[in-house]
Amino acid sequence: MNVEDLIKRHEGFSDRVYLCTEGIPTVGWGHALHVGTLVPMGTCELFFEQDIRKVYEDYLTLGLNLDEVRKAVVVNMIFNLGISGFRKFKRTIKLIKDGNYTKAGAEMLRSKWAGQVGKRANELSEMMITGDWPGRG
Repeated sequence: MNVEDLIKRHEGFSDRVYLCTEGIPTVGWGHALHVGTLVPMGTCELFFEQDIRKVYEDYLTLGLNLDEVRKAVVVNMIFNLGISGFRKFKRTIKLIKDGNYTKAGAEMLRSKWAGQVGKRANELSEMMITGDWPGRG
């Protein structure tokens, strides 16, 4: 045994964030998640890979058959809002399913979300309408 093994044994492992006895979000073997804590890029990449994998799984539950650009719009929105948040865009989803991308793009901009994310909503709406990547229109 070494000190690392001893600490791991005493801390216990959790792959889910929990609140320690002091109310601090913690994960792994007692890794405290304080605001301002530096997180290594490799760890952030692992988080992103896990998150995006889940988003693609959620996208599949929508039953949409979209081109690459419009799929990217929906995936981006799911990443930002979560699948339950995206499902609240009932009119937008119906318009997308109907192939009415112009109205779907306009509907996106009428949401509370658009006001919260600003330029992101404008860019995604334009992508939905045109089917083009930004800067390629």
